[in-house]
Amino acid sequence: MKTSIVTRSAAATKAHASKNLSTKLSNGLQVISKERSGAVSQLVLAFRAGSRYQSDKQSGLVHHIRNFVGRDTSKYPGISVVWSSAAIGANLTSFSTRDVFGVQMTVNRDHTDTALSILGHVASQPAFKAWEFEDVIPSVKSDLAFKNSYDYVLEGIHSAAFRQGSLANSIYAKRGEIGIYKSDDLNGFASKHFVSGNGVIVGINTNSQSLQHYADELLPINDGSNVVLSESPYKGGDFRRSGKGNDAHIILAGNGAAINDTNALAVQAVFLSHIGRVSPLKFATLPGLSSGLSKLPFGVAGSAFHASYEQAGLVGVYLLANGENANAAVKSAFNILKSPKIEDLEGSKRRAIAEIETNYADGANEAIQRAIIALGKGPGRNALIESIKKVSASDITQFAQKAFAKPSLASYGAISQIPYVDEL
Repeated sequence: MKTSIVTRSAAATKAHASKNLSTKLSNGLQVISKERSGAVSQLVLAFRAGSRYQSDKQSGLVHHIRNFVGRDTSKYPGISVVWSSAAIGANLTSFSTRDVFGVQMTVNRDHTDTALSILGHVASQPAFKAWEFEDVIPSVKSDLAFKNSYDYVLEGIHSAAFRQGSLANSIYAKRGEIGIYKSDDLNGFASKHFVSGNGVIVGINTNSQSLQHYADELLPINDGSNVVLSESPYKGGDFRRSGKGNDAHIILAGNGAAINDTNALAVQAVFLSHIGRVSPLKFATLPGLSSGLSKLPFGVAGSAFHASYEQAGLVGVYLLANGENANAAVKSAFNILKSPKIEDLEGSKRRAIAEIETNYADGANEAIQRAIIALGKGPGRNALIESIKKVSASDITQFAQKAFAKPSLASYGAISQIPYVDEL
């Protein structure tokens, strides 16, 4: 069995060898293909249609659309979509950020052609049948019921940092917004945003010629132009929400790098590497003794945090503290962030590069990241790594001073001892 798998993999490497692809079709659709000669393909069709594109009267609408994925399309019933996906062993999921809405499929590469057909109809031609709301509404309620403390504070930091801007729009519907939309509301949003000039199709471990042919000739996507972005400048502020228990969940953030600013992203990556993250490896612990967060008060856990969007971003730290030492934790973290003292710059660069490589090693994550970067006009992996190599200590000092000149603070849980940003 092992021999046959190795033989099959070697044959696939030769048979499926094709050049990587990054192009834009005449209708405006971006097509990206990355060949790794793997046995499993990752496919993503995404649009600039995240929660920031909702109007004031559309709060929570993208959450409803996200949960509609897998149901009827304009041409096929939902049961056909589900059974067709199951028949080829594919996994179909939807996702959304503040910038992007998309659908992802994971499938054996031998069934990529079938999967692309399913993906195209599911992502770009949803029907939003009125009677299907009965199935969607309970799933939206479940999403809210399963929100954890980090979800609350993550939503809070966006509200504090961007205030009334579009990036303050939550990726979740509020309880009072569940079920208030009709088919026409969802179809109206989709007809404007799920169009060729506003989208990207990404394939990892796919034949680039086949992907481009499908996107150019067979993809059932409506023609349309790029949707104008509503700017959402960083402003800074506070968000506080009391919760049960003795723990305080805190995000302290500043004005971070936008996804389309290569130099700022590179400096931010090295800065975050110095601050320290909890390792993604199994059984890993907190950031090491050489990290900036090693200077936090005893009993306080922390990890570097960032969120980059088109034209704006956040950078900072997530803290988990006991309510009694929350005040000291926040003030200590603020001093660490605004005045970084990097003793091993080259080591921080190497860790930043290693983190990028680790993120791209996961095919599913890579497909989504490439879609988000393409739609946000961000840099590729190689360009970002080259910029990281050029970062200097003075770059990091200047970045930190600018980022935390006007901080934002979000907290959830035992918040009575947490200071406000004007006290920092």
